[in-house]
Amino acid sequence: MAVPLTDLKIGQPVKYLIGTRNGLTAKVTDIRKCSMSIKDTHVVTLTFDDDSLPPHLKTQEITAYNGIVEGCEIEF
Repeated sequence: MAVPLTDLKIGQPVKYLIGTRNGLTAKVTDIRKCSMSIKDTHVVTLTFDDDSLPPHLKTQEITAYNGIVEGCEIEF
């Protein structure tokens, strides 16, 4: 599922849709413009609130190209 970057806000819960953490809820903890890119590229950092995950798996970065975020959907 694709989500417009403008729909994501810091602290917003999202459902992660990739790999072994598919279906887990995470919160958006950072949205930043990729400084090495001249195109509309942003990095969205997600943080999982799941104590069963080791520390190195508690965060996940997703790259948004042209204002579209793939790999998560907004939780309502």
